[in-house]
Amino acid sequence: MILRLVIGIIVIYILFKLFRKGFPRMGGKAGPAKIKTAAAGEDLVEDPVCHTYVPVGDACRTQIDGKTVYFCSQKCLEQYKSEIKR
Repeated sequence: MILRLVIGIIVIYILFKLFRKGFPRMGGKAGPAKIKTAAAGEDLVEDPVCHTYVPVGDACRTQIDGKTVYFCSQKCLEQYKSEIKR
């Protein structure tokens, strides 16, 4: 009887761990695609192409007409430059 109880507790524990791993919002660890968040007090800037807000420290930037423009990725930066050339 005690052996069944111990095995039951172990099975429940294993199922609990697997369940938490499948649902990271419930306290499990997220996979490799974690969402970046801005550091406390760091300013956010808006990407003019996709309108995503990005922390200044993580943004790609370029100078256009003496003004610094920030982008979420190199892809958006290149797309912006190609649209300006038109």
